[in-house]
Amino acid sequence: MAKTLKDLALALLNATLILVALCLFLGWKLASKVESVSAEFSETVQVLAPIRDEAKGIRGELSALRGDLTTLMRENQVTDSQTAQNIQATLHRLNAVEQKLQTAQERFTELAETPEVLIAQAIQTGADIASERVLSFKGCEPGA
Repeated sequence: MAKTLKDLALALLNATLILVALCLFLGWKLASKVESVSAEFSETVQVLAPIRDEAKGIRGELSALRGDLTTLMRENQVTDSQTAQNIQATLHRLNAVEQKLQTAQERFTELAETPEVLIAQAIQTGADIASERVLSFKGCEPGA
């Protein structure tokens, strides 16, 4: 009886150690995957910096164009009222485009300064995909 209990205790200890080793291995793999995802996001954020700078340059060009059109209107070189209206419409379009570009530039800056937002979104998306796969593998349908 004592030998059976001893063998049972050793088997329990052995199984526990195997499970601990398996958990440590899976945790190590998860940590390395999270590290690689973080590195990829850092690279992505670095790619955004030139785009942000390019948007600044485009905004500068739009401002220069707006200034040229405004100068043209003020110097009364435009005598035709239709041409003046066209220039005014073009100025409004330039303002709208510059506003959109400013919004995009602010978004790029936000993403560059807070990469954790991208990481959180990627983790959430990954978790959603994983849970959907587990549910489909299990044969369950999510509740409506």
